[in-house]
Amino acid sequence: MTEFKRKSVKEVLVSELIQDDLETFLYTCRISNIDNAIWANGMIILIFPARATEKIIERQFEGSRIYDQVVFVKYPKYSKTVKSNGGIFELALRNYTNHPRFREFAKWIKSQPEWNVKPETTS
Repeated sequence: MTEFKRKSVKEVLVSELIQDDLETFLYTCRISNIDNAIWANGMIILIFPARATEKIIERQFEGSRIYDQVVFVKYPKYSKTVKSNGGIFELALRNYTNHPRFREFAKWIKSQPEWNVKPETTS
């Protein structure tokens, strides 16, 4: 019989936190073949995990999550999808506001200096 265990995450380490404008974010998703992203508490979030090495896998078993990059866009109201201005690309959004870890993650992002930086726009 298989035994299932759940181990909670003790810490999240983020190497790079980036605020992007919506059009650049959607363009990046389109060219990277990303078809969905997380929405939580007024923002869309893309998480790029650190490349799996033996040391990183070991840290994950110890309760750490390590992300090379977290890119977010301020997007106050949830919708099931968001389209680029030209309507060429549509990104599905998964509402994770009710997920405690992502609610805390969004709260942490809002407390970082990057939250107040105005992103460069592509237009």
